[in-house]
Amino acid sequence: MPRMTRRILFAAFSALAITACSAADSGNAQNGSSGSDEIALTDITLGEADAPITMVEYASWTCPACLQFHSDVIPMLKTDYIETGKVRLVFREFPTPPANISVAGFALARCAGADSYYDVIDDLFAAQTNILTLAQTGGDIEGAMRALASSYGVEGNAFNDCLANKDVTYAIGESVMKGDSQGVNSTPTVFINGEKLQGYEWRTADGMRTLLNARLGDAAAPEAPGATAE
Repeated sequence: MPRMTRRILFAAFSALAITACSAADSGNAQNGSSGSDEIALTDITLGEADAPITMVEYASWTCPACLQFHSDVIPMLKTDYIETGKVRLVFREFPTPPANISVAGFALARCAGADSYYDVIDDLFAAQTNILTLAQTGGDIEGAMRALASSYGVEGNAFNDCLANKDVTYAIGESVMKGDSQGVNSTPTVFINGEKLQGYEWRTADGMRTLLNARLGDAAAPEAPGATAE
């Protein structure tokens, strides 16, 4: 669970200017604009606005502990709670080292637009191991990031423009500052209806299900897989 320091936070704010993809040095960037017409610059949510539970997750796609949570808990959460109107999820970027790569990925997710944002986040987590290995071995990170982004129409000049877009940088910085103001110093950190979760049980599907069901009450809580009615 990587711990964040203010030095890393400040590095995250400025990371788009020094991304591994070298967007700031590219001659293709045009006045810091992006090729996307619908950049997501505010909180992007999943679920119904009137869901009884709002879950805010601060996480980084380059964080191994976040990958575990994303792999083990999020699929259950989407199926049993978000799609059934019980939970609204707010994912907030909280970049972890390598900060420049982490921020670049989040920028591309925002440039893909709100409708594709969570799909890009899923793909970034799926690519985590490969991209971190490339970072450690001096591999072609830019190629991997371009291939991922192109699936969502962020390609060519739009790729470079996205990473040079100051509005995108500001939006990610706002997400980090929100976490900083709430005392977030590690990832993943999750809040449920404003309450910061403690311990580690919530990082498992069963633990999260137990926690959510306790807050929803028996009438609203979904049954665990394999459960039979009395």
